[in-house]
Amino acid sequence: MGDDLNGVLDEIEKQGSMMEETREALQKKYGLRFGQAEKLVASMAVKKYVFKPSGKIVWIVVGREKEYFVIPKLYCQCDDFYINVVIRRKMDFCYHLFAQAIAEKRVSYEIFNVPDSDFRRLNNEWKKQSV
Repeated sequence: MGDDLNGVLDEIEKQGSMMEETREALQKKYGLRFGQAEKLVASMAVKKYVFKPSGKIVWIVVGREKEYFVIPKLYCQCDDFYINVVIRRKMDFCYHLFAQAIAEKRVSYEIFNVPDSDFRRLNNEWKKQSV
């Protein structure tokens, strides 16, 4: 993720929100991606699964069509990430990664504490959605 976005995330972490001028700058720079990310955060579409007792964490973002596995600041399993970030290199991230980053800084996500014994089953469910 770009340095300017990291600055915005730091601002959110310190203040709990972002200033209106920052929001406008992000809207101008990222267009629909920013708007879509904000909608996902507002609708609590970002999910954090914490597996116990291992402490393993899995982030899932519920998109329009599927639930997407996200590795913060690094990877999303959606087609937009693969096409526009990996192949075309037009963008630094998809809106699912954007939403996860904003939600994490705002602490605005659903959290699920799940036993380690459920990891394999849930992981298989998430993988099925990528096919």
